[in-house]
Amino acid sequence: MRSRELFRVTGSIGLGLALSTGIAAAGGIPSPFTEEAFTRGLDFIMGPYPQVQGYVGQGCGFVDIDDDGDPDVVIIGRADGKVGIFENVGGGVFVDHTLTSGIPAMQEQEGFAAADYNADGFLDLYITQANNRPNFLMKSNGDFTFTDVTATTGVQNGVQNTTGPSWTDYNHDGWPDLYVSNYGQSNALYRNNGGVNFSNLAGVLGITGGPISLSFQTVWIDHDRDGDKDLYLSNDRAPLGWPPNALWQNNNAIFDDISVASGADVSIYSMGIAAGDVDNNGYPDLYLTNINAVDSSGQGVRGYDGENPLLLNLGNGTFVDACDTWAVCNFTTSWGAIFFDWDNDGFKDLYVNNQFDPNHFFVCDGEPPCSEMAEQLGIRGDFDPDFDYDENLPTIASYNSAVADVDGDGDLDLLLNILGGRSELYINQEGHKNSYVRFDIVGEHPNLFALGASVETTVDGQTQFSENYAGGNNYLGQNELIIHFGLGSANTVDQAVVQWPSIGPPGPTRTLTNLPANETWTVYPPSLLCDADGDGVDHDDFVEFASCFLAGFSPGCEMMDFDGDSNIHADDLDDCFVTSPNDCNANGTEDLAEIMLDLALDADQNFLIDCCESGTADDPNPIGNMLRLDKDGSENPLLSWIAPVVDGTHGAATSYDVFRAGAVPGIFDFLTNVGPTTAGDTSSPDQAFYLVGARNGCGSSGEEPF
Repeated sequence: MRSRELFRVTGSIGLGLALSTGIAAAGGIPSPFTEEAFTRGLDFIMGPYPQVQGYVGQGCGFVDIDDDGDPDVVIIGRADGKVGIFENVGGGVFVDHTLTSGIPAMQEQEGFAAADYNADGFLDLYITQANNRPNFLMKSNGDFTFTDVTATTGVQNGVQNTTGPSWTDYNHDGWPDLYVSNYGQSNALYRNNGGVNFSNLAGVLGITGGPISLSFQTVWIDHDRDGDKDLYLSNDRAPLGWPPNALWQNNNAIFDDISVASGADVSIYSMGIAAGDVDNNGYPDLYLTNINAVDSSGQGVRGYDGENPLLLNLGNGTFVDACDTWAVCNFTTSWGAIFFDWDNDGFKDLYVNNQFDPNHFFVCDGEPPCSEMAEQLGIRGDFDPDFDYDENLPTIASYNSAVADVDGDGDLDLLLNILGGRSELYINQEGHKNSYVRFDIVGEHPNLFALGASVETTVDGQTQFSENYAGGNNYLGQNELIIHFGLGSANTVDQAVVQWPSIGPPGPTRTLTNLPANETWTVYPPSLLCDADGDGVDHDDFVEFASCFLAGFSPGCEMMDFDGDSNIHADDLDDCFVTSPNDCNANGTEDLAEIMLDLALDADQNFLIDCCESGTADDPNPIGNMLRLDKDGSENPLLSWIAPVVDGTHGAATSYDVFRAGAVPGIFDFLTNVGPTTAGDTSSPDQAFYLVGARNGCGSSGEEPF
């Protein structure tokens, strides 16, 4: 449960590695993926092609349903209408919960997107249907069962043909909102009303896509890097006169149509969307899938000859199509597409789902052109490698794919949903040869999964940028929410700037430095730092801090690294537990640091060394307030203790025992029965007196631990 699990250590990768021996690379030849779905317990057979149910493909993806750090699998498209729910029990091994999930059968199911709409710490599923069937919002119970809350939340979406949904917090009130693509009707934007229900505001905000739109998919991206999410809409059949693709810029929850001005208004048969920074200029690019169709002259409308446009974001509010330069035009009918760094070299590659041809995988290195390597890497997505695609139509078709690190080995694995056959899970055998870093971003309540967050990393002068997407970044499905970067041979991330969504963007940011590679780091916003149990910073958190200080910076202790320098030290102690810096026992070690190293020194857990606190005659171990006298303000006083004495006992004193700092550090001279006036009237300009009930060993010297 996200709201409670603030200290999470990543799981073991041993089981996944035991299943995947891989194919050793020789002479620089990359190791191909290995298909292991059935072996790993992922057994899901989709309905046949041509489709009996559904509109144009059905979705698949990764959702951490139980929030244990392992990506679980959701697949749509079984012939009986059941939604596939598979638990990742660790290392990429799956247990089937399909028949016990409580999700009703849906004969016209299409796509899904996951978000925690009610802030209970678990990701919920919004599942769409075509052919005038209602959609469903299934609230996760966190145990792979779900409760239907569609009617009470008001997101049935009427009689529609709904395709791809996507979530984000568009108005920065903390609650995830939902955009729904309706093929043939107006689209809907459901504003989340405090986790209780939703209101459709698409018409009010002017983002319906028209009275009759042919929208397949939408994605929320921060195209201008101003901290809020803009909306990109993928529309079908624009060459036949229907609306082209659209980009609405979000200006504090008011949307401006910048489609034409930005150059993002392409007119194609647009279906799926891949969003990602393929050229590493720090801005999200867009890749759009299309059909292989041209007009009677052999030319597509506006010059798109059946190609898939690659819209490079120039960072100035405009896009330019560069599919030809990058060699990714993919002249065949395609649906899903994903950018991901398969070999962890620091550059995003591109996977494309083709309907009537083997899938394509374009391997890129940050500069054009990319190289198509699907066959070489064993991820064409076809069951029969000897099938003659030039002479026959296949009996299966590939519409959807998704990526996640299912086995925890630090590289991204690939899931395919294929009509007419068994879903395929391709395990990456190459990426672990390079370094990586992964960010599991925790959000402020109620946006616990930080939807809309982004990360920009810098390694040896090279910048990468990624956002988390709750649906929309592909077609009808969802990738894992964890943000993944390949690092090549680097062992350290020089800098990572994490930005959260917030009311009045830009939201809170944190800058992390010198971050070790090859880990999944949980990143907390500034407001949650040092609060391990979520009840406010207190002594329990101090105990956790002490444990992390002694263990060193590692996964599970990220929350205590207040300044983000990948080290837990004295500055973090002072920032986490804001108190006046005191050394009440004058041993050269700040009190909080001393308590951290020996918690028994603060038995009453009030962040004060017990032997330095005031007491009464009834207190068998009185301790007291500190009185520090520095008469000339030099902040360099001599150190002394004054112990009040009343008839040989400690209490309300009329005379004092004085322990004055001697010549040897930590050794104190004893002056007995000094009257109050004498005790406070020292002629030494830098005499310090500490009024502390009893000495109790407080005069011992200490060593600075940092």
